[in-house]
Amino acid sequence: MKRKIVIISVIAIILIVLLSTILCLSQFHFDFSQDYRSIEGYENIVFKDPKSGQCFRLCAWGLLITDSPDEFEDHRDLVSSSEYQLLVENTDAENIWQVVSTPDGRYILYVEIINVGTGATTDEDEVYYRVYSIEDGTSTTIYSGYRQFLLVDWK
Repeated sequence: MKRKIVIISVIAIILIVLLSTILCLSQFHFDFSQDYRSIEGYENIVFKDPKSGQCFRLCAWGLLITDSPDEFEDHRDLVSSSEYQLLVENTDAENIWQVVSTPDGRYILYVEIINVGTGATTDEDEVYYRVYSIEDGTSTTIYSGYRQFLLVDWK
């Protein structure tokens, strides 16, 4: 009986250490969806926290801290973007915040903010990071989070 308690305690401690490590490395940017794996070149997508300047990349549990790339381009200027026009015409996306196309032009990464509520200050802003495939016209959500306002770039 004593041995079972020791084994259970050790397993619990290992799980706590593992979870703590994941929390530390991701800075609480969790999303366990694996849909991003269907996008070719997803490993070149960089997320950046505009407040801290910390950069992240997609991983199995959400976002993982990574080194900052040499150049990180801000893609919030949508007015003259042909990619933005393509998204408006071919998707039902609303409140698009950022748009960036892949270097090979096959995909468009865009950030959509959806306000859930009636306009009060306590409303929830869900942020969806999606990739639109120009070839087949489908959109795939690669990451989402409550008030996760991160900048994106595709290197």
